[in-house]
Amino acid sequence: SVELDQQRLRAFNVSIVEVIDLIKQANLNYPAGTIETSFYEYLVRTMGEFKTVEEMDDLPLLIKEISMEEEIRQHKPRMTEEERERKKRVIYLRQLGKIKDTLKEQTSISRYNGFDNISLSVQRQADSNTRAISQRIYKKLDTLRRTLPRNLEIEVVYDQSVFIKNSIKELCNNALQGGVLAFIVLLIFLRNIRSAFVVTIGIPVSILFTFIFMFFNKLSLNMMSLGGLALGVGMLVDNGIVVIENIYRHKQMGKPVKKAAVEGSGEVFSSIVGSTLTTIAVFLPLIFVTGIAGQLFKQLALTVTFSLIASVVTAMALTPMFMSKGRLGKISGLKNLEKTVFAKFKQKGQGNAKSVVSYFTVILILVVTLIAAAVSFKLLLSLDKEFMPKMDQRRFMMNLEMPAGTNLHTTDMIAGKIENILVGCNLVKDVTLNIGSSKEIKAAGSVDMLGQNQAKIIVNLRPRTHSWLKELLHLKDKSIKMATTDFIQELKTKLESIDLKDLRIEYVIEGSIFKSVLAGSAPLTIVLKGFELEDILIPATKQIEKKLKDVEGIYGIKNTLSSAGPEVKVRIRKDRASLYQLTVNKIASTAQAAIKGYVATKYKEEGREIDIRVRLREQDRNDFNKIGKLIIFSPLGTYIFLEQVAYLAQGFGPTEIKREDKQRVVFITANLYKRALNDVVSDVNKIIDDVKEQLPRNYSIEIGGENKEMTNSFKDLRFALILSLMLVYMIMASEFESLMQPFIVMFTVPLSLIGVAWILFVSHTALSVVVFLGFIMLGGIVVNDGILLIDFINLARKNGLGIFESAIQAAKVRARPILMTSFTTIFGLLPLVLGLGEGAEFRAPMAKTVMGGLISATFLTLFVVPSLYIVLESLRVYFMTFLSRSKDAEEGGVVEKINISMQSPKETEFQKPLEKLGVDAGGFNQRQTDALNYVRNTGKITRLEYVVKFKVSLPLAIRELDELVNAQMLKAMGKGPQKIYTLLVKEEN
Repeated sequence: SVELDQQRLRAFNVSIVEVIDLIKQANLNYPAGTIETSFYEYLVRTMGEFKTVEEMDDLPLLIKEISMEEEIRQHKPRMTEEERERKKRVIYLRQLGKIKDTLKEQTSISRYNGFDNISLSVQRQADSNTRAISQRIYKKLDTLRRTLPRNLEIEVVYDQSVFIKNSIKELCNNALQGGVLAFIVLLIFLRNIRSAFVVTIGIPVSILFTFIFMFFNKLSLNMMSLGGLALGVGMLVDNGIVVIENIYRHKQMGKPVKKAAVEGSGEVFSSIVGSTLTTIAVFLPLIFVTGIAGQLFKQLALTVTFSLIASVVTAMALTPMFMSKGRLGKISGLKNLEKTVFAKFKQKGQGNAKSVVSYFTVILILVVTLIAAAVSFKLLLSLDKEFMPKMDQRRFMMNLEMPAGTNLHTTDMIAGKIENILVGCNLVKDVTLNIGSSKEIKAAGSVDMLGQNQAKIIVNLRPRTHSWLKELLHLKDKSIKMATTDFIQELKTKLESIDLKDLRIEYVIEGSIFKSVLAGSAPLTIVLKGFELEDILIPATKQIEKKLKDVEGIYGIKNTLSSAGPEVKVRIRKDRASLYQLTVNKIASTAQAAIKGYVATKYKEEGREIDIRVRLREQDRNDFNKIGKLIIFSPLGTYIFLEQVAYLAQGFGPTEIKREDKQRVVFITANLYKRALNDVVSDVNKIIDDVKEQLPRNYSIEIGGENKEMTNSFKDLRFALILSLMLVYMIMASEFESLMQPFIVMFTVPLSLIGVAWILFVSHTALSVVVFLGFIMLGGIVVNDGILLIDFINLARKNGLGIFESAIQAAKVRARPILMTSFTTIFGLLPLVLGLGEGAEFRAPMAKTVMGGLISATFLTLFVVPSLYIVLESLRVYFMTFLSRSKDAEEGGVVEKINISMQSPKETEFQKPLEKLGVDAGGFNQRQTDALNYVRNTGKITRLEYVVKFKVSLPLAIRELDELVNAQMLKAMGKGPQKIYTLLVKEEN
C-alpha cells in the first residue's frame, strides 16, 4: 500500500488523484507494434510493469514550485502554459509518503473453539443434490489435506447432508421394521407362514416397481419420497390380504385350490381397484396446492401413488399364482391361536354384530358415535397449531449486535465472553465465532455480511441419545437429553450475570431442513409499513416491543431498525464547487480515495496479483480536523481544500434503510419457547389492535412469517381435503351405482376423527401442515373398510338375504380381512410413531394421525356402517313403499297393508339363493310361485311390493319377475320400482 503524508502533499502542491494516476499509468506494458526485416518480424513492447516494490519509490512526478497556499491566496486560475512549465520541477513518490508491503486491514475475526481460523461457507445451487455435493467436497478436502503443512487442519463444522443422510437411514430402518411387524401381524391372523410370506413378498416387489416409476419420472430419493414409502409400507399388503383371505374362504367351500385362487381373486377385484383408487384420489388435489405444503408433499404423494398401483398388480397377479401352487394348510404350532385369541375375539365380534339388529341398539350406536365425533372435533380445534414440526438439529446461532460504530476490537471483547462460556459447556460440541466481514465481498447472498459491530456464533451441540440402550448408559448425564431450546434458556440465565453492555442477542434455531423455502428464520414476524419513519413507525415499533416482553413464551425480540451510527457528513457547496469546475462525483471520489483508499493497480509477484492501494496515512485519515484540508485538483489547474467547497459536520445517521412497495418498513421478529404459535399470535393480535388505533391511515401492521404461511397452507389443504373427499365419493358412486351407499362409506371419515383427536391430544402433538396431510391420507384409507362391507352387503342382497341379515353377515365375514389390513398398516406405522432417530419430529405427527384415525375407524366401522346401512336402507324401502301405496290409492287399486319392522327375523346362517322347484310347480322358486298367487288375488304386483313382501333386493326382484315375464306368465307395464306386473290374458281366461 502507498500511504501518503497529507502535509507533504500540501507542501508539493500534489493531490491524491494525481498520485493514483501516476502509479496507474506507470505500471503498464504497452504493445508498440512490429518491426519487419528481411528474415524476421520483431514484436515491440514498452515494458513499464513494476518488477520490485522499490521501483515505486523512484517514480517521478512533475510539480509546480509555487506553494498551494500562495496559489489559493492569489486565485490565478488562468495561468499560461509557459508559466506552468517554468514553475515546475521533478519530485519522487518516496518524498510524498511510504510504500509498505503489508497485509490488508483487518475487518473481520473468525475463531473455532477459541482458535483463530478461516471460515468458508459453501452453498449449493437450487437444482443440485445436497448429498452429492457434500460427497464431492469431502473428496476434495481429502486431497487438499495431503498438501497442507502439519500444523494446519481442516474441519467441517456443519454439514446439512449428515442430517439428511441420517434421516434417510432412519426412514429405511423404519420401513424395514414396519415390514417385519406387518409380517408378524399376518402370521398371527393367517396362522400360516407360507400365506404370510406370499402376502409380505408384495412389499419388496411393490417398492421395486415404485423405484422404477420414480426413475422414469425423475424423482430423487429424499426424505419426502422415502417418507411416502415408509408411511405406505403397511398398506402395500392390504390388497394381498383381501385376495388371500377370499381365496381361503372359497377353499373352505370345498373348491379345488386353483379354482379357489381364480374365483377368490376375481370376486374381490372390483373392491380392490375401488379401494385403491380412493386412496390414490386423495393425493390428486395436492397438485393444486400452490404453497409450501404443495412443494414439500408432491413427491410424497407420487411415491405413495406409485407404490399402491404396484401393490394392486402384485396382489392380483403374484398372490393368486403363489396360492394356486401346493396346499393351503395350517401350521400345527399355531392351531391353538384359533381357539384362544382370535376365536374369542371373533365370537365377541359376532355377538356385537347381532346386537345391531335391535332398532334401539342401532340408533344408540349412531347417536353415541355422533356425540363422540362432535366432542373429538371440538378437542381437535382446541389443539395447539404450528406451521411445521420443529426438528432438533442440535444446532443454533447467536446473532450479536453492538451499537453502530463499535469497532472490531470492542465487539471481539464482548463476543469473546460468550464464546468462553459456550466452550466450557459439556453439551457443546464446537463453537464457531465470526465478527465482521471482508469489505471486498460484494456478491449478494453468497455469505452473511456483518459489520464490525456485529458477530455470529454458530453452536453445535452433542447429539441426543435416542436408543433405549444409550438412555440407560446416560442416566446420570441429564444434559444429553436436553433439547436445544432448553439449553438456550439455560444459556440466557448464565449470560445475565455478565456485563454485556448494550449487546443485542438474537437466537436462531434451525428447526427445519426446509429453511430454504420458509419465509424468514423467526417463528413470529410483525411487519409495520408506512411513510414516516421517525415520528410514527419508530414509536410504534418501540411500543409493540415493550408489550411483547410481557407475552408468555416469547424471547429474542429484535427489530430491523438500524441504530444511528456516528458519521461525518460532507455537504457539498455546489455554487462554490462550480467556480472551480468541480462536480460532486469528483469531490466524493477524491475523499473516498483519501480515506478508504483506491486500488490504483496490481503488482505481480510469483504468479499472484497484489493490490496497490493508495490512501492517506492512518494519522491523517483518522483525524477529523485534517479531513477539511484534503487537497482537490481543479480542472482549471488550481488546488483547493475540501473545506472550501463543502461543509463538514459530525452527527448520527441510519446505517440501513428498508423499503417495501415504496413504503418504509420495519420488521419485528421473535422466537417462541414452549408455547404454540396460534396462542402467541392470539395475544399479539390484541397488542397490534391497540397500536393500530393510534396510527393514521395508510399505515399497516400485520403478522407475517410462519403464521402467514401456516394460514395460507391450512387454507389450501382444506380445499384439497374437500376436493379429495368429493373425488372419493364419485369413485364409490360409480362403483356401487348408488348415491346413498357412498354416503354410508364416507361416514367412516368422521369416525377416524375420533382417534386422530385423542392420539394428538395424549401425545401433545400440535396441528401442523404435516398433520393435515395425514388427515387427507386418512380420507382415502379408512373408506376401504367401508367399501369391503358395502360390497359384501350388496353381494349378500343379490343372493337373497334381507337388509338385516346382509349387514350382519358382512360384519362377520369381513371382520378378519378388515382387522388384518388395518393392523398391518397400524403396526407398519409404529416405528414412525415412536419418533426415534434423526428427523423423527417431522415424520411422527403424520404417522400418529394416520394410526389414530385407523384405530378408531377400524373398530367403529364394524358397528356403525352396518347400523347406518340398516337405518338408511330401511327408510328408503319404507318411503318407496309409502309412495307406491299413495299412487295405488289414487288409482283406486287394492293395496295390501305392509308392516316394516326394525326387528330382524330369526338369526340364520348365510342363505344361498332358493333352489328351483320341480316341474309340477312350473320350474320357479317358492317366491315366484307365491308372487303368481298374489297377482291372481290382487290383479297386479310392482317391483317395490315384491322387494318388501319377500325381503329381497331390488336387482333380485327384477330378475325373478323378468323370468316370469319370459315364461309368459306375467306381462309388464311401466318402468322403475313402480313397474307393474299383471297376468297374461290367456291365463286370466
